Order: sequence, then structure tokens, then C-alpha cells
Amino acid sequence: MLELIGRYRIHEQIGEGAMADVYRAHDPHIDRPLAIKVLKAEYRQDREYAARFLREARAAGALSHPGIVTVFDVGEVDGFPFIVMELLDGEPLSEVLRRGPMPPSQVIPIAIQLVDALAYAHGQGVIHRDIKPSNIILSPDGRSLKLLDFGIAQLAEADPVAEADSYKTQIGQVIGTPRYMSPEQALGRELDVRSDIYSIGIVLYEMLSGRRAFGGGSAAAVTAQIVNVDPAPLAEVAPNTPRGLQFIVGKAIAKQPAQRFADAARLSDALRRELSVAQVVAREAAAQRSYLPLQVRLTLLMALITAIVLAIAVGTVLSRQRAAMRGVALSSGNAISAFVANNAALRAVDNAALPADQQDWVPVQAFVQNAAADPNLRGLLVTDAGGVVRAAIDQSLIGRPYRAPTDEPLVADRDGVTIRAADGGQSFRFVRPITYAGRSFGTVDLRLNQAILRSAARVSTWLLVLLAVVTLGTVALVSFLSARLLQAPITRLGDALMEIARGNLDFRISHSRQDEFGELFDGVNLVAQSTQERQEAVEALLLDRPAPTQSPPPPPPPPPPAEPPVAEPLAASSEPTPFTRPMEPDEASEPLGAAAPAMEDVAPEPPAEAVEEPEPVIAPPEPEEAAEPAQVEEPEPPQEMLAPPWPHDEDEDRTLVDPQDEQRR
Repeated sequence: MLELIGRYRIHEQIGEGAMADVYRAHDPHIDRPLAIKVLKAEYRQDREYAARFLREARAAGALSHPGIVTVFDVGEVDGFPFIVMELLDGEPLSEVLRRGPMPPSQVIPIAIQLVDALAYAHGQGVIHRDIKPSNIILSPDGRSLKLLDFGIAQLAEADPVAEADSYKTQIGQVIGTPRYMSPEQALGRELDVRSDIYSIGIVLYEMLSGRRAFGGGSAAAVTAQIVNVDPAPLAEVAPNTPRGLQFIVGKAIAKQPAQRFADAARLSDALRRELSVAQVVAREAAAQRSYLPLQVRLTLLMALITAIVLAIAVGTVLSRQRAAMRGVALSSGNAISAFVANNAALRAVDNAALPADQQDWVPVQAFVQNAAADPNLRGLLVTDAGGVVRAAIDQSLIGRPYRAPTDEPLVADRDGVTIRAADGGQSFRFVRPITYAGRSFGTVDLRLNQAILRSAARVSTWLLVLLAVVTLGTVALVSFLSARLLQAPITRLGDALMEIARGNLDFRISHSRQDEFGELFDGVNLVAQSTQERQEAVEALLLDRPAPTQSPPPPPPPPPPAEPPVAEPLAASSEPTPFTRPMEPDEASEPLGAAAPAMEDVAPEPPAEAVEEPEPVIAPPEPEEAAEPAQVEEPEPPQEMLAPPWPHDEDEDRTLVDPQDEQRR
């Protein structure tokens, strides 16, 4: 193994290609690891090829792009042409593809980087000619790449001497990996940037489908397929590929260069448009996964609205009910206190004119005791004009001075009647003066119980709440079932739109609905059909248009022929009709002028000397105008080129054609 090339110290061999070996090396001047590619011995023997290798490698070394491996040095030491480049940390795309196909969301960004790198190289006048997965190194995170192996690149614009040498080399050999060659490269024709675009399309096909575009166990079989057979459609081998990406790959791998993208910049624009569409579709899909289903959202919404309405309604009803019950309680208490005051008024007036020991309050006490049987009365007492209790339900209070409570909340004060909330709000206290002829003769203090009213209010409240719950549950159930009925057609409609957004225009909604959803389904189907027809028309225009050919210049017009002597028509002769004998094989190669005798030689002879089988009469050719030259069809590739006898492998095949075979053809 080599140990030293120039100043570069060789550590180990890390790779081997069909044309060169790759070594891990070290540059002691700047203490940097790097990779060195050294041309193999069988190619070093051809000095013309080695010189061309170095010339084109120097051109590739002038490229400076984030997606292209950096070339530090190109040279030749002791007959070893070499290229010094950066040592990459990553994995070849060929190794990644061994694990299976890649999702379109990962393929498109990688493809954009690859195409941008080639667009830069093409702009510098360099055609790669050997794009394949093993020449694409992905970074460890799988998001960026480096394009390698410009060692067989071709200068798109070269000086006349170099161009002549390059053309001679192209005639003698076909360079590249057969499985990823363009048809024109496999046939050894002149190449341009569209050959690289074809190779990119084949790499994208393999990334999306996980299978190679062209099978076959030999380089000859692969080459024949490249020239004559189209790969299986991506719609069949990778159905999850968006329709737009299928079109881009199909256009890139068209057999005729004129049907491909004109340059890498246009291919990059198409991929970026497809990436933006894919990102929108991905965002919509993520948004679809982030929200609750329609039946849940609609049920919650309707339940919330119903709950709010019921809360307002029930609250309003209960508030009005409490107000009405309170009004009834106040009216009832006011009426009872007025009745008691009216019954006690006459006795109080009579007793007011008598001394205290002669006053009679027994009738009033009897009335109060009878009123105590009412459960709604929690307390009742009657005082005289001096404020002494004369009758009460609680007899222990009789004879004691009356003190009106002042710490109880005031409820109302109307017409001299003071109403307060007593017993912690459990009853109403009515304090009414006993008046007669405009004078006060005592006071009636009555406490009316609210327990019954509160119990009735609680019952009505629970009944209203139960009604609200039943109503809310009914609304939620009906909303859920209604949403389920709507969810199915909406889901079908959304799936159809997503398929159209992905480019699958073959998708149609099958239905028998006779409602608004049926009209929507028909509209989506019509949009998909019209879009598909237009897209197919554009694809047919772009893919089926014949390649423009440059017609050769018309040949100069032939000199006008001499006028032949006028002969009488054969129909007027009495001689038998002459026949044209078939031409002998050796006569078929003679020009027409040599096979046609002059007019004097075929003049009719007298009948007496006529023979039974006269010589055929061939009239001289009529002068014709110069016709447009017919276009010559391209011949099929000769079998010698389709069946090369050299060894190869599946990824590093290099198709070489012997120059002597080419000259014999």
C-alpha cells in the first residue's frame, strides 16, 4: 500500500471505485485529516487519459459550494495522479437505501440540495456524468449532503484542443455507472447538463420506491433497458408519492433530453414548489390531529350553550319565585298583623280610659292563644299604650315592658308597619301600631314563619334543576348523534381534498346521496377530473413533444438533364408491348443512369426483324425537383456496445467500449 504521496501521509484505504482508490491521509503542514483519491494503475498507463483526468479534476476543484465536497489539491507524483479532498463524516446514500425507501418529506429537501449543488457546477461549466447514491454522502443527521466524485466530470465549455481530446475519448469509451446513466450517455453521444438531470431522476426514483429503476444482472441488460424501457410508474411502486413529485421524477427521466427539465435551476424550482405544497399538507394534517372530533366539539358546544341558557332561565325563574313567595309572605303577615290590631283596638281604647287594675285584656289574650295554633306564627304579642305586654303567645312576657328589637335587618317599612328579618332570616317580624281615631293605643308584634315557604322554594328549585339536567342531556345526546351523521361525509370530503392536495387526482368519491353533501361530493369529483385532464394535457405536451432536430442543409440542385429525343408513343406502335425484366443482383448496385440505355438504342425496329422477346425498354428518368432530404432514423445501439465483456458490480459499473470496436462500426 502507498505510504506517502507528496507531502500527504497515507494511513489506510477507506474505499475503492472502478477508476480510483480512496485513502485516509493526513496533511502534516496544517495537521488536518483528509481523503486522497488515486487513479488506478490500468488508467494511469494511458497518459492521455491521466492528463484529461487531472485537467477535469482541476476544473472540479474550482467548485466551491456547501453541497459539493471540497477539493484541496490536484496533482501527480511519481506517475500517480491524485485528488485531495475533505474527509467527510456521514453515510453514503447507497447504504441508507439498503434499509428501504425514504418518505417524500425527507426526499424532497435532500433532492433540492443535490440539484442546487449541480446547478452551481453546471453554472461553472462542469457536468458530473456519474451521479449515483454512492457518490452522495448524507450527514449523520440525514439533513444535508455532499456530492462526490467529479473525477470523470466533463467541461461543458473547453478550449478547442481539450475539446478535441475529450471528443476523441468520448468516442472510444462510455464513462459512468450504467445503472444511473442517461440514454445518450449509454450510447456514447455528446452530453449536456440534461444528462445529469436524468441521473438525478433515477436516484430520486430509487429513494422514493426503495428499488432500482432498471434491473438486470449484466451491464448489457441494464444499458438496453435504459435505452429502450421505461421504469415502472411511481404510482405503482410508491403509491404514497405525491402526484406532483411523480410528475417531476417522470419528467427528469424522460428518454429524450428535450423532454426533460432544461437545466437544474428549473428542476430546483419545481422541487421547491412541491416542498411548499407538502409542507402545507403536513401542517393541515397536523392540525387535523390536534383538535377534537366533530361529534365531541359539537356536543360540547351545544351542551355549553344549553347550559348557559338553562342557567339563566332557571336562575330567573327561581329569583322571580323567591320574590313572589316573599311578597306573599309579607302580604300574609301584614294582613294577619292588621287583623290582630283591629281586634285589639277596641279593647285597648277601652282599657286606656281605665286604671291599670280595672283594665280587661282577657279577650285579647284569648284571641292570641287561639292564633298560636297556626304553625306559621312563631310569635305574637300585644302591648298597651304604655308599652307593657298585655297578651302574648309566650305568657312569660305578659306584664313586662316591650322593647322592639333594633339589631334585626330591616326588610320594609311601609304605612307605619316595620318588617324585619328575625330568627336569622327564618321568619319575618311585623311591628304594627294599634291606632284609633289617629291615636296610638298600643303595638302588635307578630313573627311569621318562612320555613314552609323556603321548603316550597327548595322543592321547586330541585325540580327546575332536574328539568335543566334532563334538557341538557337530551340536547347533548341529539348533538352527538347529529354530529356523527355529519362526521362521516365531512371526513370523506376532507380525505378527498387531501388526496387532491397530495396530487392523487385519480381519487373519486363514490356516493348516492341526494342532499347538500351529495352536491359537494359531485363538485369535488368534477374539480379532480378537470384538474387531472388539464394536468394530463400538460404532461402530454411536456413529455410527448418530439425533440427538436436540426435538419441538414439541402443539397445543391442537380444540373438540368439534356432533353431526350422525342419518341412516338408506344401505344401507337404495332410492336408487342415490351416488358421490364427483373434486375440481376449485380445490376442493383449500378446507378440508374448506367442501367438505362439511350433512346436511340431502344428505337422500334422493322417488323420483319423483330424478335420474340425484345430487350426491355426503360425510359430515361424525368427531371425532378430537388426534394427535401428525409430525416435519417437513429440506429439502435449495436450489440457490441450492449454486451461489453468487462467485469462489473451493481453500483460501480463502468461501461467501456474498445476504440477499435468503435472504428469498426
